[in-house]
Amino acid sequence: MKSQLENELALACGLINEFITDDPFPSRIRPEALRKAVRLYPMRGGKRLRPVLALWSCGAVGGDPARALNAAAACEIFHNWTLVHDDIIDCDEVRRGKPTCHMELRKEGAARFGLLPGRAEKYGTDFAILTGDVQQAWASDVLLRSTDRGVSPETALAMARRMQSFLNRELISGEALDVEFEYRKVLPPKAEVIDMIRGKTGALLAFSAECGAMAGLDTPDWTANPVAALSEFASELGYAFQLCDDLLGVYGDEAKFGKPLCSDFREGKPTVLYLEALERLTESGRAELAALMKRPAYAEADIAKIRSLLEECGARAAVVRAAEESSDKAMANLASLPGTKYRSLLEELAEELLKRNV
Repeated sequence: MKSQLENELALACGLINEFITDDPFPSRIRPEALRKAVRLYPMRGGKRLRPVLALWSCGAVGGDPARALNAAAACEIFHNWTLVHDDIIDCDEVRRGKPTCHMELRKEGAARFGLLPGRAEKYGTDFAILTGDVQQAWASDVLLRSTDRGVSPETALAMARRMQSFLNRELISGEALDVEFEYRKVLPPKAEVIDMIRGKTGALLAFSAECGAMAGLDTPDWTANPVAALSEFASELGYAFQLCDDLLGVYGDEAKFGKPLCSDFREGKPTVLYLEALERLTESGRAELAALMKRPAYAEADIAKIRSLLEECGARAAVVRAAEESSDKAMANLASLPGTKYRSLLEELAEELLKRNV
């Protein structure tokens, strides 16, 4: 038998799926290749975490979650344009078990126009960039149409402004930092990596909760509580989730984690976990850990050595504490809200996301 959390998640996801399927915006996109690509990722589903945060934040402030449906769908569509562009940047070929957007478009270009591999690759990349651009416009349009659900024009405009002035700036800045780190000759300071995480991962989660609460209260003010409390809850949840994800990348079950262990080490990513270790290790320990970076594959002995170094210097424990501190901050913000069904659902959702063996 499914839990209440699972039932409520299924209900919320169903509402978002129906909205995205029926929304008329994509029908006016030309040419057909672009129209199909714009709908590709949103129609594949996924966890729908961001729209769920919006819907339940609306309920947590006493609003009818249906009032936040446009805001919730806008958050999901916005999330998908970031995935399209991120896949291009990372040269990823698979997303949610299927070819990425630019790979699908590459195949289409080759089939429709008989393009050779180099030209087909350019066609796929060009159209995927345009796909993300149009998805961002779609998200803005859907958000402004929150007035269709009884949200005042002042609140709808404030949410749209917030999407541009806060969300776009912070998320793209975080992504740009992540890209730049790869090219720097020296490692970034830990504070800058934390800034990157809070932008790239936390900003959209914070915005999702924020605009859901704004819709529920029909207020254009995102600075006052309980809107600010829900925004801070989601931001801290996002940071804690990323720290747990970094830990799972070393200590998790590879089959459950979904990618090879120590992939961040293989890619040379400056995670908080790695930087904590460098701060704490002796010179010889740092040399040992550096020698284990950017290997094409990791044997069990390599993984065991990385784990040993992280544990002996206290880096693992430090990151676990940081994740717990952010989780506590998130829950403290929720505790400031009235005890309702939707506050309880947000608490359960946070616990489920952070319920990890790290």
